[in-house]
Amino acid sequence: MSRSKKNKFLFELGLEEIPADMISPALEQMCRSCEELLEGASLPFEAMQSFASPRRLALLLEGLPDRQPEREEVVLGPSQSVAYDQENKPTRAVEGFARKGGLAVVDLEMVETERGPYVGYRKKIPGKLLAEVLQEILPQVVTSISWPKNMYWRESRFRFIRPLRWCLALLNDQVLPLEFEGIRAGNVTRGHRFLGQPEIQLSEIDDYLEKLRKNYVLADVEERRVKITREIEGVLPEGLQILPDSHLMETVVHLNEYPTVICGSFSQAFLELPQEVLITVMRHHQKYLSVVNEEEEIQPYFLTVINTSGDPEGTIQKGHEKVLKARLEDSAFFWKADRKKRLEERVEALDNVLFQEKLGTYGAKTERLQRLCGELSEDPHLKTAARLCKTDLLSEMVREFPELQGVMGGVYAREEGYPEEVWKAIYEHYEPVSLEDASPSTELGAFLSIADKLDTIVGCFAIGIVPTGSSDPFALRRQAQALVKVLFDRRMDHSLRYLVELTQKNFPAETQSQEVCEAVLDFLRRRVRFIFKEKGISYDVLNAVLAVEIHGVYDAYQRAESLSGIRGEEDFEALAIAFKRTKNILANQPIEVSEVNTESLIEPEERTLFRAYSEIRPKVDDNLKVGDYVSALRQIAGLRKSVDPFFDKVLVMAEDEKLRRNRLRLLHDISQLFLRIADISEIVKEDRV
Repeated sequence: MSRSKKNKFLFELGLEEIPADMISPALEQMCRSCEELLEGASLPFEAMQSFASPRRLALLLEGLPDRQPEREEVVLGPSQSVAYDQENKPTRAVEGFARKGGLAVVDLEMVETERGPYVGYRKKIPGKLLAEVLQEILPQVVTSISWPKNMYWRESRFRFIRPLRWCLALLNDQVLPLEFEGIRAGNVTRGHRFLGQPEIQLSEIDDYLEKLRKNYVLADVEERRVKITREIEGVLPEGLQILPDSHLMETVVHLNEYPTVICGSFSQAFLELPQEVLITVMRHHQKYLSVVNEEEEIQPYFLTVINTSGDPEGTIQKGHEKVLKARLEDSAFFWKADRKKRLEERVEALDNVLFQEKLGTYGAKTERLQRLCGELSEDPHLKTAARLCKTDLLSEMVREFPELQGVMGGVYAREEGYPEEVWKAIYEHYEPVSLEDASPSTELGAFLSIADKLDTIVGCFAIGIVPTGSSDPFALRRQAQALVKVLFDRRMDHSLRYLVELTQKNFPAETQSQEVCEAVLDFLRRRVRFIFKEKGISYDVLNAVLAVEIHGVYDAYQRAESLSGIRGEEDFEALAIAFKRTKNILANQPIEVSEVNTESLIEPEERTLFRAYSEIRPKVDDNLKVGDYVSALRQIAGLRKSVDPFFDKVLVMAEDEKLRRNRLRLLHDISQLFLRIADISEIVKEDRV
């Protein structure tokens, strides 16, 4: 039977325009799901390509086998004791089993199982044809895509990001019989909504990209990206460049099926507006690329990517310039109007702006921030920044452009002559928004950012607003992640418990509880785990480090890195096993917190272990003071030579209560050395090749 790997399969799902920022994640999920399902079906492939545009998601698979491989299945019958009598003759039970399988009893074999020996036989099961498997898995591939929002448009109430409109499925240039949600697969795709043919018949898979290209659809995402980059270089005024913006570039790549770049301009008079305003107006509202000089100063030009073949008469350019002019005129009006009232004059009005029903107004939040910042730093500039940081919420500019909250507060504070320490802290206190963003560049900005995020997280947990799988209205996960990132990036040594307990004090007594504190700490530790995992820390090292108190996020990372570096050393691995044994012994045992009684150390091995511990403890203390965790761990690992004989020769749980308590105290003291760094019982022994 043919097992050639020459099969190609093209699948395209056509639908109404998908939001640009959802296309890449959807395509990744689609590819991953298809790969996993094919692997599960024992259908390997040589290559997979993905394509996407606002109206399509597509996969091209090459080198697929004709069918699944034949597999063998063991069919079990009665157990040996039931199949044969005491004289080892077949019983009716086994004869019936053999007859049902179309076999003679002598053709059966004995199969060893977890429950003992059973009678059985091996059955060959032919693999399904490639087409059959594809028909089964493709609906699963489609439904595997998770969208932030969904809609339904059919009686079946099938939910998807946008209504499905067509489906193309070609296996070696033949239509794969497939129907999904009332749409029958065919060999027809669609061109550009305005420039291309409404239907394009495809007779060969290899023609897919070219036929779409002729109909003004560049289905290859990278091809669109290259076209945009090339045209940007062609239309930019001499000596200028675009302001780097990877997120916006990704957006315009996915906004257009046939991107064309045009350059527009605006009046130099608008350059009097803050750059932050100009960039936001162009970026967030119009998806324009800002143009800057070598010093990254905004110039009176913009680039926009349009979904058409060109603009020979400049009509589209003029339209965009007109729209931008109106936007900038509004911004200039807001800029002038807002500056008529100082930030300090807006503070009292924050009492009229609700933050959250149970947590009060932004005025109440501002007071909490001032108290918390006063605990974090004695710098009076920080308290001033905390007092003013939310006042820009009352400005016309932020009402129109919410993306500028914090930023405009900083800009207005700068215009009013506040010290740099104050306006920069206000300007940066919402940062970072994501893990890709930079943390605040100043210490006071970092303190204000931490205080703001802590207040929101602890407050929400206190009133029962806790993120769930489908709901996180205050973006607490993002804020917690940003909080951890600031602590890490700024290498701040504040413990998470200290910060949470400090924040709790600012809320009414009835909302303060140890239960809430622990819930917040667990929530923050999960964010620490995520960030450390992204940095390459293995799961067992994470478990070990996060099992003990996090005195500082960066400190925890140093411990994790040190543990990762030493975990493979022979003495350390052996000691980790011994520590696990120690932990098991100490579990549920009452330990008296007192000095080890040296007179009760009667065995040579326990005296040797105590001496070794006494010698290395001050060295470990010195290492920990300077953050040298590798040296501390190596010092502790040196105990192995004394620990092994101790466990071999000494009975810890001796009948003599005095001896037993003393030995437990010794093990407890040794375990505490480790627990100042990590719980190494969580470390999984690495296999050596």
